[in-house]
Amino acid sequence: MSKEIIEKLDAIEASTLAKAEEIAAKANESVEAAKAELTEKVATLEAKVASLNAPSIIRPIAKSIRADVNRSVREQLKEYANGGKSFEKELKMFADESQYYAYMNEASLLTAGGDGKGGRTAYDPVFVALRMYNPMRGLSRTVATEGSSYQFRVKTGNAGAQWGYAIQNNGAATTENTSIWQLVLKDINVQFPIRTAALDDIDGLEANVVDDMLAEFAQAEALSMIINDDQTGTGTSVTTGGADGLRGLDQYGGANSTYTGGTTSTAAFGSSGTSSTSGLHSLATYDQLTTNGFASTNNVTFQDLVNVVYALPQAYWTPNAKWMINPVMLSAIRGLKDNQGTPIFERMHPAAEDGIVGKLLGFDVVVNTYVDTPTAAGASAGTVAKYPLYFADFSRFHTIIDRLNMVMRRYDQTAPGFITFFGEKRLATSVRDPFAGVRYRSTATGA
Repeated sequence: MSKEIIEKLDAIEASTLAKAEEIAAKANESVEAAKAELTEKVATLEAKVASLNAPSIIRPIAKSIRADVNRSVREQLKEYANGGKSFEKELKMFADESQYYAYMNEASLLTAGGDGKGGRTAYDPVFVALRMYNPMRGLSRTVATEGSSYQFRVKTGNAGAQWGYAIQNNGAATTENTSIWQLVLKDINVQFPIRTAALDDIDGLEANVVDDMLAEFAQAEALSMIINDDQTGTGTSVTTGGADGLRGLDQYGGANSTYTGGTTSTAAFGSSGTSSTSGLHSLATYDQLTTNGFASTNNVTFQDLVNVVYALPQAYWTPNAKWMINPVMLSAIRGLKDNQGTPIFERMHPAAEDGIVGKLLGFDVVVNTYVDTPTAAGASAGTVAKYPLYFADFSRFHTIIDRLNMVMRRYDQTAPGFITFFGEKRLATSVRDPFAGVRYRSTATGA
């Protein structure tokens, strides 16, 4: 039985080998046929390519005789360089005499600039002159509201703690109370048209218009925050806003009625209520040792600055305590010299701070050009008071109340051929804690 199985297996193996050899033979025949066919096609293609004539180099037509001559010279130089010869070569610039005269006539018309002769005009990017933004934005406490008015509330008075075992039960020493004042948010706005043709022709104009409008808003609010004390004028008659503007620092009273050099008045909260005059606090105001009067001389001294620092209660000597100074006043302070002619602050802090601002008596300085200049040259005696410097913990001293969103809109085709821009901002400002700052009076109204 096993012998028969072996014989069958041998037969199957022999049959398989025969078929494999037959398939291999057929495959070899197919490959050889394909190779022969491919060789024939390649030979045919090479013959066709060889029969084609190489195209001549296409040269762009010269726009001028000058360009044609320059091209001829470049080609001769290229041929000379590729030839590898070291001897001199004479270059042929002009094909004939007519080309020479044409070249000279053409060149004579291009001896001047291209302006007015088809030359292109290049344009500098559109720009605007810089405006001084509002330095108070980096000093004051800022809050946002959705309301049209904002109210301040403060606890005043003392608990009246008293020594001794006897209970001090709401006696005369207890003066606890509250005070409020309320401000209506003021509105500043503008609307103006610009021709669409101007916007199309001057690239970058629109972006510069919007940027400068924002800067102008900042400039207007900065002026109103500091010097607006006119409550009879309006926004159309007073640049700082008048009754339509903010409650400026110059509107607050508190200075001594009689100028007394070297002294500081006492701060106090204003009246409580919701009227337009409520919350007009009395600010502690230091009088310069020698008033500047209505002359141009600035009489500030080193002792004046020391006095101002010590006029601020020590509780407010915080990291947020800073000087806010008019640049003219800062110039006079930096120019103070000792008896040897050495700048006082350079001697005190040699190379401690970079730049022209630095610190004064260890406190940071913020320069604000919107603060009063220290002198009133040309004014009449008894008419002008100047406050060129403040020293305060501004995070407690002053607050800016902003409406949540400033409106910026662009109206298309409000009139044929025009785009109208509209901007509106609502805000209010107030001295919050009158005890947190000292105001500096350099010029008396009674000088």
